[in-house]
Amino acid sequence: MNSDLSIEEMNKDYYKSKIEENSIALNKIRSRLRIFPFLKLLFFLTGVFLVIATYRWGWDRTICFILAALSLAVFSLLYKWDEHYLQKRAYHGALQRVYTDEISFLDGDYSPFDNGEPFIDKKHAYSYDLDIFGENSIYHMINRTVTHEAGAILAEKLSSIPKSEEEIVARQESLSELVRKDDFRHQFMAVCKGFDEEKNDYRLITTHKGDNTLLTSKTGLLLLCISIAITLTSLILAWLGYLPWAVFVTLFMIQLFLPVIFSQALNKVGADIGFLHKNNRIHADLLHVVHQETFEASQNRTLKEKLFGIHNSREALKELSILLKKFDQRHNAYILVLLNGFFLRDLFLLRQFYRWKNNYLCHLQSWISTLAEMEARVSQATYMFNLPEFIQPEITARADLLLDASGLGHPFISKEKRVNNDILIIKKQFLIITGANMAGKSTFLRTVGANYILAVSGMNVCASKFSFTLFHLFSSMRNTDDLSSGTSYFKAELERMRELIRYCRSHQHTLIILDELLKGTNSKDKLDGSILFLKKMRELPVTGIIATHDLELAKLENDLPGLFLNYCFEISLSEEERYSYKIQRGVSRNLNATYLLQKILREEL
Repeated sequence: MNSDLSIEEMNKDYYKSKIEENSIALNKIRSRLRIFPFLKLLFFLTGVFLVIATYRWGWDRTICFILAALSLAVFSLLYKWDEHYLQKRAYHGALQRVYTDEISFLDGDYSPFDNGEPFIDKKHAYSYDLDIFGENSIYHMINRTVTHEAGAILAEKLSSIPKSEEEIVARQESLSELVRKDDFRHQFMAVCKGFDEEKNDYRLITTHKGDNTLLTSKTGLLLLCISIAITLTSLILAWLGYLPWAVFVTLFMIQLFLPVIFSQALNKVGADIGFLHKNNRIHADLLHVVHQETFEASQNRTLKEKLFGIHNSREALKELSILLKKFDQRHNAYILVLLNGFFLRDLFLLRQFYRWKNNYLCHLQSWISTLAEMEARVSQATYMFNLPEFIQPEITARADLLLDASGLGHPFISKEKRVNNDILIIKKQFLIITGANMAGKSTFLRTVGANYILAVSGMNVCASKFSFTLFHLFSSMRNTDDLSSGTSYFKAELERMRELIRYCRSHQHTLIILDELLKGTNSKDKLDGSILFLKKMRELPVTGIIATHDLELAKLENDLPGLFLNYCFEISLSEEERYSYKIQRGVSRNLNATYLLQKILREEL
């Protein structure tokens, strides 16, 4: 077994051991859950039986009522335990999916993860050409996010260049720390599995800007407590025979219908935000996971401070979760009648919601966004954990250097098939890369670009050495015509070059990656236009890598030595063509279009 395969197998064995460990816990939970329905029914029926027995057979009322109360108390406790274990079962089931998803990743199957197709932008400076988004893209391999906001944050990281090298170093420290915290990452991802994105719009809470000062004031609280005290006192006095039952019933009915005054607000809050209960509980669970973890990296510490520095977001969201659950319970008519009639439950519920909103609403979106940022980082760190052979890139102090890489390979290509290359890119130089069709030119261009995007995102790269300085990136590799708008291929090329020039003028230094300039015109026009374009680009803060089939373009190295450098991907033509996919200095000597066409003609005619 080769070393690459052993790394892959070791990772699979790691996740398989986690699955076995988690399966044991899951089976214990399932066995306990099988007992709870019987026990709940037993204690509930016992309580009901004891109450009936006092009237049917004349059993001692005091003893029966005490025992009935104890039975119902045990029933309530069992109900809570049952709910607790149901949540644990859901969590461990989600944890199982986390492990199996990572095994799928190691098998080259990214289908469990969202591919980021909505983020595809053909006009973006580089993301479309470098396969950042879409099926089997960089985003598709990295992404473990569930929420839309976290997915958007990850997309932003992969489609933008940081403003400073310090930001890149901070990202590296943050992700490297999370790579080591595999249990934390797995817990975080497992909790996230429970999100329902169709019911995750906290903006609905912000639409409830109304308030009731009397209801939320101390005077309002005092009036509510007095009303409840009078009603309960009338119940006790009626039970003891000092008051007619009609008095209690009248007070009960008044309290039952008192919340009708606030029914419009109650119904609006319940209808708009009641369904947020599940996702809010998940956010509270995520906060619990983060709260338990200790971080050393500055970005991770800052993230935790945002959540727990000024207000304890975990306690705030737990309080909101309880409120949302109570709003959800308003659909139960029995609970609504009993709790309103005795305790004015709806009024207290509305009062609690208004007070929570006044205390925490302004922080809510910040907390959700901070958790989404952690969700994106967990995705990146998990990808890095799965590929330990990738290395952390280094930012160099050399002012003249853009990139110096050894053993550079494309992260998409499996270890068994990947061919690695070395490359040195000096600022203000232009690398002219020639070679036959399918020799590896376009793949190499994407290899450079994709690894640089991983590097500035703070992630490890597919190389044995990778030193770089911060620069911007612009590519032109996949221009297409657009018949619906009357845009020809050549016009699309010109528009892309216009965008490139404007981009380079407005940015400090840019590496441009171009695959075959001016394909939409004839050979001489193409050559003259390409030479004109590249010579003009010298006047801008630009370095370039240009792949071409036009060997005449390679003569620029003779005209402007040191500024233009020739590289090539050579092939061997004999009975069967052979591709080395290795880059080397010089100009390609062998082209294969005629050779391959002749081969087809011999076989088919």
